[in-house]
Amino acid sequence: MTVSARHDVIVIGSGLAGLSAARDLAEAGLSVQVLEARERVGGRGWTTTFPGTDIAIESGGGWFTQHQPLVRKELKRYGLGVRTIDAVTSTRWRTRDTIRLDAPFPSDDKPCIDALDEVIRDAEGIASAVLDYRWELTLDDYLNEIKAPSEVRDVIYGWSAITGGSVPSEGSVAGFLHALATEGAIGDMRYLAFAPQPGWSALAEALASTDGVDVAFGQMARRVFHDQESVTVETAHSAFAAQVAVVATPVNTLPQIHFEPNLPERITDGFGANAGKVIKVWMLTRGFPERALGFGRGHGLHWLYGDRKQGDTTLVVAFGWLDADFDPTSDADIKRALHAFFPDAELVAHTTHDWISDPSSRGTWVNPLAGKLHALDAGPFAPTGRLAFATADVAAEHAGWFEGALVSGRDAAQAVQRLLS
Repeated sequence: MTVSARHDVIVIGSGLAGLSAARDLAEAGLSVQVLEARERVGGRGWTTTFPGTDIAIESGGGWFTQHQPLVRKELKRYGLGVRTIDAVTSTRWRTRDTIRLDAPFPSDDKPCIDALDEVIRDAEGIASAVLDYRWELTLDDYLNEIKAPSEVRDVIYGWSAITGGSVPSEGSVAGFLHALATEGAIGDMRYLAFAPQPGWSALAEALASTDGVDVAFGQMARRVFHDQESVTVETAHSAFAAQVAVVATPVNTLPQIHFEPNLPERITDGFGANAGKVIKVWMLTRGFPERALGFGRGHGLHWLYGDRKQGDTTLVVAFGWLDADFDPTSDADIKRALHAFFPDAELVAHTTHDWISDPSSRGTWVNPLAGKLHALDAGPFAPTGRLAFATADVAAEHAGWFEGALVSGRDAAQAVQRLLS
């Protein structure tokens, strides 16, 4: 295949990790070719509109926290505003198939209190890097290990739908415990405090507009040939050559790319190791209180939040995980999921995007498969030869968040400059 273009750097993938790396490298005076399989930039950040309306929604990731300074810095740099998420007005829990308005279980239920206290201690332990075999367990096995009562299990199921993001029988409990340790108590929405006012796609487009960054769409990388002098990336119909490449695609898509020579085992061990299988559904409803929160064990969806009013309707965002008994495109399944928490609410319309089957993502935000906890650390994905890696999945900080994508992109750009120097 004839090489169609030669650059200093090729970046495979135009999520925030790839684009931030491309921007930094272009500003350092290098020519950068970004290869994007889709027809848009942004990766797992995708601002679109609710079908049939002009209501903006985030089909992918939505929020950032007060502890994530790079996102705020980038938004300020490009003149993009910040939306502050209003506080929750009311909370309802669903435990033992019952909607509870005051608390998920009675205040004198000692087995439930003791189990939650143990979860909190374990979260503090994982935040302190205390080694414990339980961090490698699935969420289900962990809950069995601590003999969690049904009410506690139901509460954690609800909260892990948005913090762990994987099927409880597959993903490591570490994702849930890390989120609990760093972002607040179970049921505390305050850490999901901010979002870009114009949406994440606006930030991606701003990064992509940097002089010296050329984005080619519809170019899914199929083969990467690399040696000590150069890198060539082949797509279906084109080939691109550069001195160095940044591989900035989710870890679950890496098995789709043939690397020659093969990559070290420390890297390939993380291929496909993300257990993130989140279902995110947006609904237009009536009778759903604005800024109300519901979570627990539901029917396919286990965490629901009344994001904002739209005329006489409320826009609701809800999360669950891949479930053979739940179809996120089905009116009947969505109604059942909504009524599990808000039986008086009316479903007007709904929409979702399948990130799990999407060939450019093959999953959602990162949570390692049980037994693969350290395969997705930043260390194993250190540069090899003339390849660097950038993705929120293996960020040194804030893995799984857009902040982590920016951290990873920054670090990859610095690694490339060291390689070229």
